[in-house]
Amino acid sequence: MIQITPLNINLHCVALLLCLVSLSQNANAAKVIVIESYHHGYQWDQEYYRAINDTLSPLHDVSYFEMDTKRLPKEQFAERADLAWKYIQSRAPQLVILADDNAVNLLHQRLNDSLIPVVYLGVNMNPREYHLNEHKRFTGVIERPLLRRSLLLIQRLLPQTVHRKILVLFDQGVTSDSAAEYISKQHSSILGDIEVNLVQLSQLADWQQQVLTAKEQGYNAIVVALYQTVRDAENRSVDADQLLKWISEHTPVPNFGFWGFSVSSEGNIGGYVLDGYHHGELAANMALKILAGEKPENIFPVTDDLGKYMFSQQGLAKWNISLPKEIEKNTLWVK
Repeated sequence: MIQITPLNINLHCVALLLCLVSLSQNANAAKVIVIESYHHGYQWDQEYYRAINDTLSPLHDVSYFEMDTKRLPKEQFAERADLAWKYIQSRAPQLVILADDNAVNLLHQRLNDSLIPVVYLGVNMNPREYHLNEHKRFTGVIERPLLRRSLLLIQRLLPQTVHRKILVLFDQGVTSDSAAEYISKQHSSILGDIEVNLVQLSQLADWQQQVLTAKEQGYNAIVVALYQTVRDAENRSVDADQLLKWISEHTPVPNFGFWGFSVSSEGNIGGYVLDGYHHGELAANMALKILAGEKPENIFPVTDDLGKYMFSQQGLAKWNISLPKEIEKNTLWVK
């Protein structure tokens, strides 16, 4: 008994000390709100969400609001923005992260007027289109499809022919509009010996028709870029994963991707892709600097141009495609 009592006292002291440390950390924790343009089920959101949590959550209180604009019709965007703004007001955060174009477009002015510091990510539009360059408390990460390296990679993987054609498919969402415009301005000067045609479609039937007739139209490959806002004949949102699976099963030519979330055994076979986790990490580190006292206007926006090779072994085998050795050893393999 005499020997055990001091141990009990020491354990109580340790527990009390840990409690005090925890309280001290909580007292210094800032409230951070992430406004998602889309929804948690969207893999791009899951990737940057995980990076933000890994970087900020140990020190700060991070909460999220889903605007769900991939699945909801445009007529409901303004209402979702109002709800997001009410959520921001109710939480009184020290910093807001605006994820992707719709959140930025619909909330940047109100946030600028509120004086709350903002970090944005996933912005495909030129930030000047949103006047973000005029907002002193804003900084962030710009998203650009890795077009040149993606097409150079596809060129290496396709069989050698006299003339090769690649079909790039986008939906007609806001992000797709911006990305497609950027690609249209770039691709003509990138690869002179490959014809690249970019098509934006909103209806499921049109997507299916384009895919099924791709080989008849002379295409050697498809890039399935963004496909999350496609709607069916009854104007219902089409399940994006099911659409990609259908494309994978029915395409007469290999299907590649620009984004990592689209690569799987039931999706795109691979490509040189953007990494959502890395993208979120860039934004989260900016947020850390601001919360530590650095002014947003002193943190310059950056363009995320770091991609990675990602492939499905099953997808490559289906099309009898072999990767060059120097690419294979640097490839992230997915199921």
